[in-house]
Amino acid sequence: MPPRRRSTPASPWHVVPEIKRTEEALTQTEKRLAALPAAPSPEHARKAVVDAAVAALRGNGTPIPDDIGQRAADAYTAALVPVSEREALTSAVASLKRHAVYLRTAHAGPVLASLAERLDAITAEVRDIIAAHGRLIDGEAAIDAGPEAVTAFTRLRQLVKDVDALRATQRDVLRDVVDPGVLNSIYSAGDEQFTDVARSPLPADVQRVISGARRRNVAFLIWATESGRHYLPASVDELTAEAGGAVDIGSADDGTSRSSFNH
Repeated sequence: MPPRRRSTPASPWHVVPEIKRTEEALTQTEKRLAALPAAPSPEHARKAVVDAAVAALRGNGTPIPDDIGQRAADAYTAALVPVSEREALTSAVASLKRHAVYLRTAHAGPVLASLAERLDAITAEVRDIIAAHGRLIDGEAAIDAGPEAVTAFTRLRQLVKDVDALRATQRDVLRDVVDPGVLNSIYSAGDEQFTDVARSPLPADVQRVISGARRRNVAFLIWATESGRHYLPASVDELTAEAGGAVDIGSADDGTSRSSFNH
């Protein structure tokens, strides 16, 4: 069975057109700013013309030019061009950075929904493989089941890497829109990866994967798929609901701690 094709944007945020435009504009503006050559200040350029005229008068008696004022003004105006360009680009970079932060906060929902769809596609493919070849939890089981099963097991290993990448991207997105202390609590419990964690504790080996003590493998992916609980919240609100008891574990507990997500 051929694997399902899944497109991955250069940045998870780029599923939102306005964020894509803003971040691309920011990148191009930063490159343009970095490429600007050093230039004297307008005042320095003006003074250099005046100083040169005075030095010539003192050194060899060359009279101060009748148009010295115009020459100095022209030098000042010419120097204003690169200085003004740098000022405009610097202001644009700062403005675009602030706007990008605002957009990420406002549009986290569509981005997380896109990631959730990708995990759903992976889950569906794993279910198809299980239905066709059984529970290929390791290479030995795949070899015993025959060449097609070996090919399927190779695909499962790739899907594990896909899940690793997807979870890393999920963390990158959540880091921009959720309080860090609350995220620590969520990551410790695994609420961003599995449903009903509080009511139905995860097996110890799964908890070790969540804590980072073990890497994901094919056996983990198969268990996660068959559990029906492997998920990726499609919005911050969905994550809030799943991790309803999450508090900022970096804050003192005064008896009134509650979820402090940034919406």
